[in-house]
Amino acid sequence: MEGIKQTQAEISFESSLPTLEIETDTMRLHQVLINILVNATKFTKEGSIVLSLEQNERGMAQFAVTDTGCGIPPEKQGKIFERFERVNEKAQGAGLGLSICQLIITRLGGDIWIDPKYTDGCRFVFTHPLKQEEKK
Repeated sequence: MEGIKQTQAEISFESSLPTLEIETDTMRLHQVLINILVNATKFTKEGSIVLSLEQNERGMAQFAVTDTGCGIPPEKQGKIFERFERVNEKAQGAGLGLSICQLIITRLGGDIWIDPKYTDGCRFVFTHPLKQEEKK
């Protein structure tokens, strides 16, 4: 991220897991992670951005990107995954990134959401199964 980040914020990775194997479409998972992290750098000029990985109670991988930026107003959180939706009209982008992330995560068998309880910036969370279901 150092080469593409648009911020002075510290970017870090946290996990209590020594390892976690996931069957996935690596390119698509990278696309989701990079999109969410780049969004965080756009709206977090200083402070921190943390990517974390845990295994949730349902046995799925659970990723979170937590930042200390400007956050997303509660009234906009319900629409943020819609196509062409943008929190800040002056920010770069067409408003497609998060809707594409949602499509990818859904196809991989997971869910994605904004944590409404986090109020010190923004936290995007998504789950991913450890094994992919067989396509019929």
